[in-house]
Amino acid sequence: MKNCAVIKQGEAFLLDVDGRTLPLYAYMTYQPEKGRYRDFLDAGVRLVSVAVYAGDRGINPSSGIRPFRPGFMAGPGVYDFQWVEQDFRKAVCGERPGEVFILPRLMLEMPGWWENAHPEAQCLDASGAPVRCSFSSPVWLAACEEAMDRFEAWLRESGWADYVIGWHLAAGSTEEFIRPVLHPLQYCDYSQAACAHYRRWLGERYGSVEALNRAWGSAWTGFAAITPPSPAARRYSGKGVFRDPAREQELLDFYAFHSESLAWFIRELSARAKRILNRSKLVGVFYGCINIVDPELAHNALEGLLDCPDIDFFASPFCYSENRSTEVDWPFQAALESAKLHGKPWFVEADVRTYLSRPISQCMAFANPAANDLYEGPVWWGPETQEKSLHELLRAFARVLSHGAAVWWFDMWGGWYDDEALRAFHRWAFDYYQRAVRGSLICHAQLAVFLDEKALNGINDAGFAAVLVHQQLIEAGWCGVPYDVYLLSDLEAVNPEKYRAALLLSPAGLTPAQQVGLSRWKSEGRTLMFTGLPGYLGGRPGEGTGIGCELSGGMMPLQARWREGVYPPQPFDGPCVSLNCADGDVPLASSEEGRPVAVLRRLRDHQVFWSLAPCIPQELLRELLLISRAHVYTYSGDCIYTSGDNIAIHACSEGAKRVYLPYKGRAVDVRTGEELPGTEVFFELRMKKGETRLLRIVWAK
Repeated sequence: MKNCAVIKQGEAFLLDVDGRTLPLYAYMTYQPEKGRYRDFLDAGVRLVSVAVYAGDRGINPSSGIRPFRPGFMAGPGVYDFQWVEQDFRKAVCGERPGEVFILPRLMLEMPGWWENAHPEAQCLDASGAPVRCSFSSPVWLAACEEAMDRFEAWLRESGWADYVIGWHLAAGSTEEFIRPVLHPLQYCDYSQAACAHYRRWLGERYGSVEALNRAWGSAWTGFAAITPPSPAARRYSGKGVFRDPAREQELLDFYAFHSESLAWFIRELSARAKRILNRSKLVGVFYGCINIVDPELAHNALEGLLDCPDIDFFASPFCYSENRSTEVDWPFQAALESAKLHGKPWFVEADVRTYLSRPISQCMAFANPAANDLYEGPVWWGPETQEKSLHELLRAFARVLSHGAAVWWFDMWGGWYDDEALRAFHRWAFDYYQRAVRGSLICHAQLAVFLDEKALNGINDAGFAAVLVHQQLIEAGWCGVPYDVYLLSDLEAVNPEKYRAALLLSPAGLTPAQQVGLSRWKSEGRTLMFTGLPGYLGGRPGEGTGIGCELSGGMMPLQARWREGVYPPQPFDGPCVSLNCADGDVPLASSEEGRPVAVLRRLRDHQVFWSLAPCIPQELLRELLLISRAHVYTYSGDCIYTSGDNIAIHACSEGAKRVYLPYKGRAVDVRTGEELPGTEVFFELRMKKGETRLLRIVWAK
């Protein structure tokens, strides 16, 4: 093949291979001998993925998981690709080039012998203990480049290059560019490479040590003396869950660097991969997982990668919401719509468990950790029955389709889909997906959620950050109105005409361009919603809300009393802020002492809502969307996914469901052809908990 690229088709993407288009829809397993490549090829899927390892250790150092395959870096200057050859052969099932395409997941963690020979490349914790390689290390980067060079040379020499459409680059914990710490309180990176990188970064940011000292309130004599903050400084903050911008600018800067240094490594690695591939094939990465909100793990620099010319796609799994419970939505671990704005698809890793899923100890005993049972926990369990498994597959499929996402089905340990009914589902799903994305797929979200990476770098409590982001998305999934997720940095580029409301999750501050972008939402009855402390980290509390506030020196619990309950369920300590209600403002929630904690301001052509407490509950979110003139599909707390003429409903509880249509029409079950009872403005159905139905709406003329 000569050239591979992604092309935008409506609100989705296709793969172009020498002028031939294919859907971005794939299959992968960690264990090809137990995988179902043949089943997916027979279903029409033409894109498969295979894990390829440079190193010789397990993918997750904290778990003790053992290697899945021998690495191809067998020794200094010795490269052995025999295992790659075997796995590629199993994946293509005897098909010729052009009949099947391979997207290798190229894991570039180094083998143990290499790290022992290059201690200068190792990541170090505060005690000096090594933890794999440093993402600031140019030595590791050079070794990755050599490994990629040798891999590409082998692909060409062996003929496998005719199958390969590009590389999915991987490194870090679980192959997802997550910093590979061994336990939650292991603070990294204090290596010489990281310290030197940090000093260069500070020099570029401030220009002079005098400017840095003014910002930090410090007395450094030069950049060469500066080291990353101590574990004690990183662990504790004077203002509860929020870093104090007046006293902790050093910490705010460090966490910005901590994320950007990892993104730097990805950018450099991708550029070298593109060069090796002669820019004719795809390069993609795991990154931007919005469920990884802890700044210690550092996934808060997606903004700087979205326009990178050397990255063609991003990838991440669904969130593992309550161990993939049937009662909650599975949000994407992605600001997926931001990637789409920048012309890049997002592969959703659909590692959907089934009743055939078994723990790794039964499927890959050779890789199971020797001394712990981490991979035996509930998150690895599948549904009890074939029927429930089919509903979980359908809900994942409907969510992917409703956002025009790319997808690969990840049969992790192998054999999860080895059942005729599951094979039949995958045959149907692939056919339905490719017809949808080849048309002009239209997505119907009405709520735009904006996530600020700078704000996440200023949060000192991973539990609070998870409530602010992940739990808020779960509540949004129950409110009956589909939503999209963007980075705040794209606020100006998002067209508000598609949406009825915007939800800004405690933005650190707004640039002048973002202020202009925000003003475009203040019309046609829309509502701007803010949670947390907008503007606080930028030194302007309440910025963007127009609602006055006073910041005192004390602390307060960030929790609100609303109706008969509270949100979030647990209080978090933060700076003490008093909201100043003007005439006509409506206090909607209060503190334990009765002070307003959430206020709605109604203006002539729009509303503004500000809740100091994070995680607006679904019922309140639904009310705010209703007054914003949004169409609410259901009031029963179930998940709704919409695209084109499709509406999917996933039942989070058992009982009768009523789904309201935005226009007159009737609903037909896509899988069975059954027409559902109802009127021209709603349809009704009785559902079991965990059941999913995908409906096609036949609109009245």
